[in-house]
Amino acid sequence: MTDKELAKQIVNLVGGKDNVNSLIHCVTRLRFKLKDESKAQTDKIKNLEGVMTVVKSGGQYQVVIGDKVTEVYNQVMPILGLKVDDDTNESASDKNTDKKSIWNSLVELLSSLFMPVLGPLASAGILKGILVLCTITGLMTEKSGTYMILYAASDAVFYFLPIILGFSAAKAFKTDPYLSAIIGGALVYPQMVTAYTAGKSLTFMGIPVILMNYTQTLIPIVAAIYLLSIVQKYLKKIVPKQLKGIFVPLLSLVIVVPLSFLIVGPITSTLSTWLADAVLWVYGVAPTIAGFILAGIWQLAVLLGLHWAFIPIFLNNIATKGFDPINAMLYCTVFGQVGAALAMSIKAKDPKFKELSISATISGFLGITEPIIYGVTLPHKKSFLMASIGSAFGGAIAGFSSAKMFGGFASGGIFGIPMFIGNHGINASFIGFLISLVVAFAISLVLTLVLVPGVKPSKKEIKSENTTVTDSEIESPLTGTIMSLSSVNDEVFSTGIMGKGVAISPSLGEVYAPFDGQVVSVFPTKHAIGLKSKDGIELLIHLGLDTVNLKGKHFDTQIKAGDEIKAGQLLEKFDYQAIQKDGYDIIVPIIITNSKEFKNINILKHNQSLTHGDDLLEVSNNVKTDITNDTVLTNA
Repeated sequence: MTDKELAKQIVNLVGGKDNVNSLIHCVTRLRFKLKDESKAQTDKIKNLEGVMTVVKSGGQYQVVIGDKVTEVYNQVMPILGLKVDDDTNESASDKNTDKKSIWNSLVELLSSLFMPVLGPLASAGILKGILVLCTITGLMTEKSGTYMILYAASDAVFYFLPIILGFSAAKAFKTDPYLSAIIGGALVYPQMVTAYTAGKSLTFMGIPVILMNYTQTLIPIVAAIYLLSIVQKYLKKIVPKQLKGIFVPLLSLVIVVPLSFLIVGPITSTLSTWLADAVLWVYGVAPTIAGFILAGIWQLAVLLGLHWAFIPIFLNNIATKGFDPINAMLYCTVFGQVGAALAMSIKAKDPKFKELSISATISGFLGITEPIIYGVTLPHKKSFLMASIGSAFGGAIAGFSSAKMFGGFASGGIFGIPMFIGNHGINASFIGFLISLVVAFAISLVLTLVLVPGVKPSKKEIKSENTTVTDSEIESPLTGTIMSLSSVNDEVFSTGIMGKGVAISPSLGEVYAPFDGQVVSVFPTKHAIGLKSKDGIELLIHLGLDTVNLKGKHFDTQIKAGDEIKAGQLLEKFDYQAIQKDGYDIIVPIIITNSKEFKNINILKHNQSLTHGDDLLEVSNNVKTDITNDTVLTNA
């Protein structure tokens, strides 16, 4: 399935573009805000090829894609009628009156604040760590031009963090992003930083200013932009329409910037320091126990969306203290998941699962754990538990070793390891940190190998020299009442000339894909569809008898020949009541046109009502290796 096809199906299954308020994406997930989540067909989305799972958290409907999320996002946005860079497009209906819990509101705010900048922060942090490693090993000196340029690239995002966060905070609080960036720039303006460093005293209209260094800070700018959002709303009400373009920004700067230096900045900076001191005090009481507990539950916290509450704590510790021990204790959890995934790949007997788990393991080493969690360990709950146990012991070692993250933000994986080397170089704390990664990986690997069963093939396969025998099931493509094929008033179908199968008297005018496969053909008059499953089953769905004479009237196809399909996908709509009024028999024969290729075809339901998606036929498949016939509509 192409990215464009996957995008179309996702939009259709979340309730269509009219049900989408906004969409953003992170490293692995499409994060929808839906008007009505009950309209989303979650089970069908989970079964789409290319989708790992669906998560509902923090007011977002998250479709987990994996490494190709950006490509799929780029295809979804045009379908929604949005520009690719328009990640804040929210209609008025998004401001509905549905009451959100305090926690969901907080998670939504934190994710909108920090998600856009986590990638740049992690990248810059990794570069910082690599530069530290280069200076320790003598590959560079801090006075070399190469080091200075690369250090500027790595440090800029942290030094000017108020400007960058000002921009994302504006989107979160729905105010002017460029004006917000200017306010962030004022907080880190060189002359103000120099005045603070020199210990100068300043006043604003006679009021003393408590000077502080706001470079690398995050809470002051967030509070300042929240203040801006309030001020701008008020100004837009009182400033005449003709003057708003100039005077709203002018008055906003005149009001918000001085208040940020006089009140907002000093208060929030003090609160930031208190928060960092409190966190480090709690950590200092029992770091080993703290590491064991936090690392043991961390991946579960990520699944529940609780991790967003920790991101500001990590960054605030770095900004106020220059280091953070909390992320150092949690870093091993990635390697715990990698160890469990590697064990699952070693034990897997299902070739598809083995391929998936190997790919996920590689992604995990690079710091992307969603493919592991949603594709490997979480579906096999014991392996997720083993990964958590291994992570707990790794976190305990990191806590015991007083491991710390320095000067940035590490999101996981091998490339972030240098960030845990301080200016003092490689010491016992860093060695303890490395041991924590190895321990988490090794314990998770061993426990999973010993205690978790391997994944077996989902289908029974018996291989011989020329054939492969597989048991396959065909779902009902329609809702209605099942009937025997012999009761169909057409000899071509009732006598089995076309092949074995069943008939359905429809009670709903919709046709759904009965398996994963491909559309072989759609008859020009839309009354018949030919499909082929991935197992080689060729199926004809014939909507009514002699309905070819309607020349497409009352039929609305959703697919075309060559399309890849997934089980449960809507293929066609037809007005069966109108067809009946026009004098045609609405019975729908469902025929396996290559029946001779199979040993057994069993009907799973007899003379009863059924819904599309119910099990309908079971095929014991004796597929010959030389099958090349793709034509199923001959004589239809």
